[in-house]
Amino acid sequence: MKVTKLVVGILLLVLAAWLLIDGIVDGILGIWTSPDYVYASLEIILSGLFIGAGVVYIVQENSPFLGGDITGLILLVIGGIIGIIGGFIDRWMFFYAVVSLIVGVGFFIWHSKTCEDI
Repeated sequence: MKVTKLVVGILLLVLAAWLLIDGIVDGILGIWTSPDYVYASLEIILSGLFIGAGVVYIVQENSPFLGGDITGLILLVIGGIIGIIGGFIDRWMFFYAVVSLIVGVGFFIWHSKTCEDI
């Protein structure tokens, strides 16, 4: 579980960097398409939530307690809701919502099943 949390935390940080760059370049500046400020703001908020969850997973990788997983679950469920709302604007947000929900709920269920004594 330690290595998995570290790898997923790093991948969430990379995905957050991509969302932040895409939100600024495409959504606000309109380099590739016409500017869409609502989509850009949702992408930037989602990248902030991914940064928070990624940092929590990296910092709490050795912890046997559920605090980091609960925090990641809350951040990523909020990110999933934002992704579903943004999915009606751009279909890629549905993908980000699915990734967010799978990672958040998956780690919480996995850690709660493997650490029943704590």
